[in-house]
Amino acid sequence: MSAGPEAHGPRPAAHPAAALPAPGPAAFATVGPATDGPLVDPQGRRLDYLRLAVTDRCNLRCRYCMPAAGVALGDRDEILSIDELIRVGALFAGLGVRSFRITGGEPLVRRGVVSLIAALRALPSSPEVLLTTNGLLLVEHLDGLIDAGLKRVNLSLDSLDQGTWTAITRREGFERARSAIDLVLARGLGLKLNMVVLPGWNDHELDDFVELTRERAMTVRFIEPMPFLGEGRLSGPGISGPEILARLSVREQVEPEPVRPGAVEKLFRVPGHVGRIGIIEGHSRTFCGTCRRLRIDARGRLRTCLYGRPSAFLRPLMRAGADDDALVATVRRAVAGRLADGVAAETEHRRHNLESMVNIGG
Repeated sequence: MSAGPEAHGPRPAAHPAAALPAPGPAAFATVGPATDGPLVDPQGRRLDYLRLAVTDRCNLRCRYCMPAAGVALGDRDEILSIDELIRVGALFAGLGVRSFRITGGEPLVRRGVVSLIAALRALPSSPEVLLTTNGLLLVEHLDGLIDAGLKRVNLSLDSLDQGTWTAITRREGFERARSAIDLVLARGLGLKLNMVVLPGWNDHELDDFVELTRERAMTVRFIEPMPFLGEGRLSGPGISGPEILARLSVREQVEPEPVRPGAVEKLFRVPGHVGRIGIIEGHSRTFCGTCRRLRIDARGRLRTCLYGRPSAFLRPLMRAGADDDALVATVRRAVAGRLADGVAAETEHRRHNLESMVNIGG
């Protein structure tokens, strides 16, 4: 079941300007014995959803995610092994995490990811395990993923036009990515299709994406661009959730759905459509008040907020022989310092650039 940190796809070129900040040692200190109970932050939010990055490698170079030259990547021995990822998963499941989302980079470039999903699904609490992917490697992995217990997929696809998709991703492979939509649905998996709305690039395609939901039982989600290019800024003009909704030709027909506790998207139904549409205001951060998510990046650093700095570093503790009580105490200390929202976290983080999304963990 194990695959070491060397088991990755090809390494992209490093980008020296995007070097990651070195968190201070005080943030990684271990305190006191572990205590029972779920993870609850100072605002009373129960944290039961973990985004678990398995790699910082990706087979695309999306304009909103990283510079064309790539970003600084961890050496192979800096990346958590599959056994370490399983240990982290078991630790957080014991702390009440009910949903794991496997991310990257592109998670399917990591050897052993199918075994990881199977191991997480086999934990005593039977957590939900989800996958975010760009779809390029989905055909060769789908049987194994289904056998491992995967039920739902988030597919990132930013254009339905080959030329636009290639211009945004700076790579080839559009047909494989586009065909993944119907492939996933044909196998009976739940599907959320994520489109980052980039003014001047793909915003003219909003209605085309809505049309995908007419006869497909899927959710198309439009995402505000966020400043995670690795330079602490947006890669182009921004657009807000309300502006996205106003651009849809069906906006006067859409029926808002009740907001689900902890959801990041605002969901809508279009009369006559089988599927749904959603809007994620990731830059506006309108959902922070109910956020229940934590993140572990591929190097084993815990973030309690997408916009914040790492607040715990589990990899060196595990490799130094720390037991589970020590790891749990470290996690609880990080959660105890969780800020109220992403605006506060970004303000505290402002003296450093916000890293690339592939370094943060998708």
